[in-house]
Amino acid sequence: MIAIYKKDQIIYTIADSGLNAEDAATLVNSLRDHTKKNKQAKWYMEMGDFKKEVKNTDGSPDFLFPESNRLKKIALVGDKIWQERFTELLLPFSEAHIKYFGPEDGNMASNWLEQASNSNSNSN
Repeated sequence: MIAIYKKDQIIYTIADSGLNAEDAATLVNSLRDHTKKNKQAKWYMEMGDFKKEVKNTDGSPDFLFPESNRLKKIALVGDKIWQERFTELLLPFSEAHIKYFGPEDGNMASNWLEQASNSNSNSN
């Protein structure tokens, strides 16, 4: 299951038990919508227990969409193995600055994105 909410230029996504095909589609559609509306979009992605793997029967999520270049910063919060796998999915599609945070560092990740958003708020 995935929870998604937005605050200014940041889209927050939290997956507590892996991603299935429906979650992945929801995630990508939300990212598309968010980047259409924000030229300097940021993304907070937190994954809970990664032992349950990404369960996407349709293959990997396709992060290639017209406004994907507007995604400037990504904070990945979770275990290192999850971060490595998710980065493999993102790298072909994004030139965003990706920064990794441990499972207990969600507040630090959010602060990093908010600071980046505040310093770039005049760039919209």
